[in-house]
Amino acid sequence: MQYNDLNQKYSAMLEELLSVLNQAGGQALQGEVKVDSGEAAAEVTPEFKPGHEFPLLRLTFSTTGQSAYDHQFLMDRSLAGLVYSWMVGGDPPEEIGDEHLDAVKEAVGQIIGQLQAAFDGEDGAFTPGEVAISQLASADELALPEGGLVATYSFSRGDDATKHLITHIVQGELAAQEDEAAPAEEAAGAEAGEGAEEILEAESEAATAEGAEDAPEAEDATGVEGLLADDFGEEVPTTILEDTSAEEAADELTDLVAETAGIDDIFGEDLDEPVGAGEPSSVEASPVQFDEFGPSPKTDGQGRQIDMLLDVELDVTVELGRKIMLVEEILRLGKGSVVELDKLAGEPVDILVNGKKLAEGEVVVVEDHFGVRLTNLINPRERIRSLGKA
Repeated sequence: MQYNDLNQKYSAMLEELLSVLNQAGGQALQGEVKVDSGEAAAEVTPEFKPGHEFPLLRLTFSTTGQSAYDHQFLMDRSLAGLVYSWMVGGDPPEEIGDEHLDAVKEAVGQIIGQLQAAFDGEDGAFTPGEVAISQLASADELALPEGGLVATYSFSRGDDATKHLITHIVQGELAAQEDEAAPAEEAAGAEAGEGAEEILEAESEAATAEGAEDAPEAEDATGVEGLLADDFGEEVPTTILEDTSAEEAADELTDLVAETAGIDDIFGEDLDEPVGAGEPSSVEASPVQFDEFGPSPKTDGQGRQIDMLLDVELDVTVELGRKIMLVEEILRLGKGSVVELDKLAGEPVDILVNGKKLAEGEVVVVEDHFGVRLTNLINPRERIRSLGKA
């Protein structure tokens, strides 16, 4: 991959990139975030060493668009605990577990989603793949091919002046390089095609000469007569093939074929005139009428269009409670049986959206219908814990 081309593209979008990172990072981390780019982007070399202490965290994902790239984000392992505490509130944990890694994945996923929306329709538009997270114990586990671009970012959150470092490594192939290589490949293919054509032509001439020596002239004439007789069901007059010039023979054969096949009757015109000649076509052509564009779609205040989502139907379920029963107990159920649930009377019920818990509420009566009054929306901690659940 050409580092210079990649660096030029990165530099052109850096200002907008930092602006979106500040906004998206603040929303994901529940506080004001200030993101700065460190030193100028550099090329990945065998001597590259990240500015983090091992063990560290690595997040990887791919993007597709005008070009395809592989991305890696490196950060201190302790940052996972901070991200978790910022998202759910409270103090950072002493030990880092899967729950805290899931918090980092969710925060990064939110930021990538806003970056995708911000660059939609521009040269930097992309579609992200799934984010994966892993822990690296030593530099030996960080295997990087040469030629990529590495950029460093530092950010602070809220009133805390502490700077947190993140290293971004991007590698891939620019679409422009593939376009430049295409003419060379086409030229090579054309040259190879010309060579093959010359070989086939020489072989064809040799085969024609050899056939002419082996076959008598009388057999050639008989072959033509037999071929035409098979096609048209009658003998071809030998006068066509004898004592005539090549041009006269061709004219007489044309007339014979036309009479036999009834071509004159089919087309209603003489074969001497090109098919389709005469009056011009009566097909009428008119310009295409395009619909006018309506007003701009609504956005959520961050540049993301939400009109396409407003009419999506979601399954909302109110769950009074649950109970695990044996098959034997279920078979004994009958009319009038009472199933005792795990929730106490007066305890809030769960409101599920597409099977995921969104809120809690209390059952009320609205005229002749049951209803639920929302009393509590789940906090980010519960949302993070539900990431690994079906």
